[in-house]
Amino acid sequence: MKIVPLSDEDRVSVRVLELACIREYVERSIKKRWEDLPQDLREKLGASAANSFQYYRDSGLSFVAKEGDKVVGFIFGQMMHWIDGIENAAWVENVGVDQEFRRMGIGYQLMRRLAEEGKKQGAQVVHSSIGLDNTRSLLLHRKLGFLGEDRKIAILDLSKFH
Repeated sequence: MKIVPLSDEDRVSVRVLELACIREYVERSIKKRWEDLPQDLREKLGASAANSFQYYRDSGLSFVAKEGDKVVGFIFGQMMHWIDGIENAAWVENVGVDQEFRRMGIGYQLMRRLAEEGKKQGAQVVHSSIGLDNTRSLLLHRKLGFLGEDRKIAILDLSKFH
């Protein structure tokens, strides 16, 4: 398994995977049927949507996990030059892993890669939004050293990250 920068050739595979992850969240956490969401809304959801894919591809903070040629995970990130009183924070927009490849450390590797690249780009922290009902996400963030286990926004101090 390898972690590589997001590229145009990944667009379709990432879109399919991100929508599957969003659908899972909508149905599990929000308790809505995917089919009940308007089609135009579904087309706009996610960082892989037509109007945002290029932005995240060019950010230098978006990556895919590949097993051979298959995309099995993704992370979309961007640099925020001012957020919550902090200059230069790497923001995690969305991260997801194919159901068949979960619990193998892929999410951890994707988050770590974003943190490493963010630090190289001058980020002081990584900001990430966490659904409080998402125990796996909370555990992943805690394992990486994020603070804020009882908050919706978790912060990783990159001055202590190595």
